[in-house]
Amino acid sequence: MPYALNVFNLLPGKEDQYRDYSVKAGKIIYGFGGKVVASGWQPIRRMHEDRERRYFVVVDFPSEAVFQQFLDEAQRQGIHELRETACTDYIWTLYEPWDLRKWVRNEQ
Repeated sequence: MPYALNVFNLLPGKEDQYRDYSVKAGKIIYGFGGKVVASGWQPIRRMHEDRERRYFVVVDFPSEAVFQQFLDEAQRQGIHELRETACTDYIWTLYEPWDLRKWVRNEQ
């Protein structure tokens, strides 16, 4: 069950375009059994000198194979361009789940 982390900025005037992408991508994600588990905007505190990114979304996918199915279907539907031309400073990374409590207790 990997997590996709998306951190980005929206380009001014492209909010409706990204909203359209979000609706279309969401239908694919939920159709394959994934779900958005967290989202946020407008950072409250800047912690490092890295470029500020104003938005984030975390999506839980049932497997890496399902994540790939999402990518393939989004490509087939041609929706990636909606995201790519509505955002800047985009980071998109896939993570394995990490049981932090178990790790801290050294129970791996």
